[in-house]
Amino acid sequence: MNKHLNIFRTYAKDNRRYQLENDLTRALAICMQEDTLFFHEVLKSILGNTGFFNQLFEDPDRETTTEIEIQKKTTAMPDFDRVFAVSLSESPMVDFWHQTHDAQYDPICDLVITIDNILIIIEAKRDNINCTAQLYNQIHNTCHSQGKTIESCKELITPYDLNWKKLMAIAVKVASFEKMSGNTNRFLTDFIQLVKDHNFTWLPETPIGSLHNQSTKAIFRRVESAILHASNQVESLSKLSYKDRLGTTFGRPWADELLFDVDKETGDLIVDIYPGNTKGQGYHLFKKDHEFNRQLVINNQPYPVNLNYHIKFTGQSYISGLWLEESDFSKKLYTSQNFHKHTGRTKRDQWPAIENLLTEHLNLDWKGKCNWEGKLINSNRTQLNMSFGYEAWIQIPFKQLAEIDTTKDDISPLANFIESIYQAFETELVALG
Repeated sequence: MNKHLNIFRTYAKDNRRYQLENDLTRALAICMQEDTLFFHEVLKSILGNTGFFNQLFEDPDRETTTEIEIQKKTTAMPDFDRVFAVSLSESPMVDFWHQTHDAQYDPICDLVITIDNILIIIEAKRDNINCTAQLYNQIHNTCHSQGKTIESCKELITPYDLNWKKLMAIAVKVASFEKMSGNTNRFLTDFIQLVKDHNFTWLPETPIGSLHNQSTKAIFRRVESAILHASNQVESLSKLSYKDRLGTTFGRPWADELLFDVDKETGDLIVDIYPGNTKGQGYHLFKKDHEFNRQLVINNQPYPVNLNYHIKFTGQSYISGLWLEESDFSKKLYTSQNFHKHTGRTKRDQWPAIENLLTEHLNLDWKGKCNWEGKLINSNRTQLNMSFGYEAWIQIPFKQLAEIDTTKDDISPLANFIESIYQAFETELVALG
């Protein structure tokens, strides 16, 4: 479905902060009005640990009045016998009764549910801003507007942390049940999509065994959780802190990191490594003869190793490079002699020797492929660093991942598999002479 047809999506390019907060709150309110099962489950989450949930719904003859409102001022609140102060944020609620924000004015509450004489006041945030103090002040002013103090109402007030992940777990479970029973609710599914587009990590983390192979973001997220779990269990394995790639540190001197990605077409897991990515790494390969094993055995299952070559040109940062296959070589370039003579830092007057070397050993237009003239010859650079590196990777079929990761609350089988992959790359990939 076209995303602009989402019931709750405003047709505007400007995704303003407060507009989005209001959109999320409004969408939640409408969903609770239009999907009674979802509303029931949200109320059960908030009221379930008190006696009020049963009191409200055990008597089929009871006449109960319910109202759901957004942007309601505290002075407009009805008299209450009970108040539930609910925070809805990424940030967990901190100690409600230790708050000191007691300024007296007429704040606007994001979402208010009134069931008979029970008030449920919800303060929503679109990110990890903690809203406990703001929520406390809303309750303080609600009490004050009725001639009471928050201290005198303390026994009537119940703080509750309904974070976004908890709410979306309810939403997804209800939507799945409705889909199974043939009663899909457009309001709820569009609400889930709106939240997913804003921050997909708010949705419950699904095991790969319950995912479609094209749910690549969810697969990636699950793999990331498995890597984090493995890094917490294995001292020698640490998750990379970079935001632009997913992987772990690597324990051999010929490579720095082991990378993980998910194929967007198949859902397969791609595990990638770049041996010899720098002159220092390459030294540990070329000081002796080295060969790459063309398969890795992981948990008694063989996986073919794909191997390409990567000649990299850098200065203070990456300049350009050549990605090559075996068929691109006319002569063997990756020798110990060529490595020690030509790689590493070279001055501009040494570049003709590099040109001759690559022209002699490669049977393709390597200058055009890496824009040698534009990025180097016609630049103001006076030196460059060249490395003889490799790219080696294996591909784990989605089907196998789905067989390994089947239980939502148990990431350990997938984490153990990640650890086995790491061990195979570390111990089996390169044979040094």
